[in-house]
Amino acid sequence: MEDGVSFLLFVILGVAIGSHLLYAITQYRYIPYLFERVEFSLWIQRVQYIFGGSVFYGGLIGGIAFGLLGLKILKQDVALYADLLSPIVPLLHGITRVGCFFAGCCYGIPCEWGFAARGNALVPEVNGISRFPVQLLEAACNIALAGVMFLMLKRSAKRPTLRGNLFTLYLMVYGVIRFADEFLRGDAIRGHWGIFSTSQWIAIVMVCTSTVTLIVSVKRKKDRS
Repeated sequence: MEDGVSFLLFVILGVAIGSHLLYAITQYRYIPYLFERVEFSLWIQRVQYIFGGSVFYGGLIGGIAFGLLGLKILKQDVALYADLLSPIVPLLHGITRVGCFFAGCCYGIPCEWGFAARGNALVPEVNGISRFPVQLLEAACNIALAGVMFLMLKRSAKRPTLRGNLFTLYLMVYGVIRFADEFLRGDAIRGHWGIFSTSQWIAIVMVCTSTVTLIVSVKRKKDRS
């Protein structure tokens, strides 16, 4: 129990650091302003602007990195914890995307049959413009993915090829989902690099890496059996 709580603390810390750090990287044009000699209050405002947002992928990468570090320190089974997290992560992500919809952030492209906000002071650009509810679409996809991963987690007890590979499978499937729904995103605050957004480039790397990892792992398990 104590090891589980300690592991979650590592993950939460990694998520917090990673999500804000990746957001700051997407705001790289403004980072040099942090090194100018200005009043402390103005410097704090600049820090808040550069690090104030968050990116899911940054939180995911940070959570994985700190989680692995925590498991190494605690000397726990990485494969077991990874499998257990495979349905939890998309479920929590789906819930937070519903929150994004009501907050108005991570909004979709203009769309005739979407939703238009009124009086949103935090994200004024959504006011009066009908936008595709991409947050709800991603929420539904994540919750459905959580259900699938939960069923696979139950079946993994009888299928050795699944054990230890569920989180990798989640990364692969979510990467495909995220790459696709980014075309429906209307906010460009996290930046574009060429023809794709920051999240799409990360999705491409994640899908390729997880696919290769999954194939190699399954092949090794079959060779041993």
